[in-house]
Amino acid sequence: MKYWSLIVIVLLMVGLTLSTLSPPKDKQRKDKGKKKDNQKGPVDQSVFDRGLVVKDPKNIDILRESGLYHQDTNHRNFDGEVLGYITPWNSGGLEVAKTFHGKLTSVSPTWLTLPNGSIKEFKIATHDVQEKWLKDIRTANDAIHQLKVLPRLLFENWKPKEIINLHKNEARRAQLVQALIETAKKHKFHGYVLEIWIGFYYSGVDTRIIIDLIKSLSEELKKNNLQVVLVIPPSRSSETDVFSQTHFDLLSPIVDYFSLMTYDYSSVQRPGPNSPLDWARKCIEKLVPNDDDPRRQQILMGLNFYGYNYSLEGGGAILGSQYLELVESHKGKIKWDDGSKEHYFEVKTKVGSSFVFYPTLFSLQQRIQLAKDMGTGISIWELGQGLNYFYDLL
Repeated sequence: MKYWSLIVIVLLMVGLTLSTLSPPKDKQRKDKGKKKDNQKGPVDQSVFDRGLVVKDPKNIDILRESGLYHQDTNHRNFDGEVLGYITPWNSGGLEVAKTFHGKLTSVSPTWLTLPNGSIKEFKIATHDVQEKWLKDIRTANDAIHQLKVLPRLLFENWKPKEIINLHKNEARRAQLVQALIETAKKHKFHGYVLEIWIGFYYSGVDTRIIIDLIKSLSEELKKNNLQVVLVIPPSRSSETDVFSQTHFDLLSPIVDYFSLMTYDYSSVQRPGPNSPLDWARKCIEKLVPNDDDPRRQQILMGLNFYGYNYSLEGGGAILGSQYLELVESHKGKIKWDDGSKEHYFEVKTKVGSSFVFYPTLFSLQQRIQLAKDMGTGISIWELGQGLNYFYDLL
């Protein structure tokens, strides 16, 4: 995908040159400047019925239809596991989880952090926990469908000596596990999503120590009927795999699911598609090469519900609301990149150009079909960043 970075950078420079040399045009006709109605709420037809899952989406359809969703939010098109992340900085995800309760199998609010391993006694800070929301989720559960709540626990800024100490000190590990069990009981959590691998790996600690720690914590949590999901990074062709098939083989007997981060393939430094389809496929195959291996079901392939706007100044991530603003200002067609199976478009302004990559119904459907074909589940980052009509696909 290096060619994408080069193409985007060259076109950005060309756009900047043209905008500098060309006099500003007296642009849009008055009728084109009117804001498009963006309706929201349930309707009696799905995006499939409305003919919206297409390779050549129209700007006006995105603006008018993206806030609408099929009224039967219990109907599922995807039978596998669907984990949805929720962040405090995009709190709309809490409402999304309630609205599309029937489409999801578990949700992971990013509420919990262990900021370092030097504290004398482990205590789980729960000031971000939303008790009323938890009650609403439990109320919506029934005998047919139960949405599990597994908050993410981030092990942040741990030093190598703190990691090694936790590994050596059985009493310290037991105290951490007990704190997690008590927190789960108090708030009626169904388990935890552990974000531990990446931080511990880059600390330089031997991966055997990390694996032993994860096994130890997972075994004790599961003894208390708590589910464990492990966040793992994707494969990068340019480097040694941070999480390999060997690591998966060692942990799959004890970890319930692996949340595979198949997004952020490109970056501001290397602009381009967010999650090329063939790359996502290869990330899954590297962990479980055999198509008939039932452990594929333990992988939750990452789906991004956010996008990127790349400019000469750098740009950054964009949410659904920002995407709609860009679509409204864009007068050309939304283009399809057949290599990555993603849509993009160029936004031209007086000061230059930017390139926008954001998921569409068609690109998401390609990835959901991949998950079906590969026999994996799905993990969505994150619920507060997407558009309502995305959930008709699930």
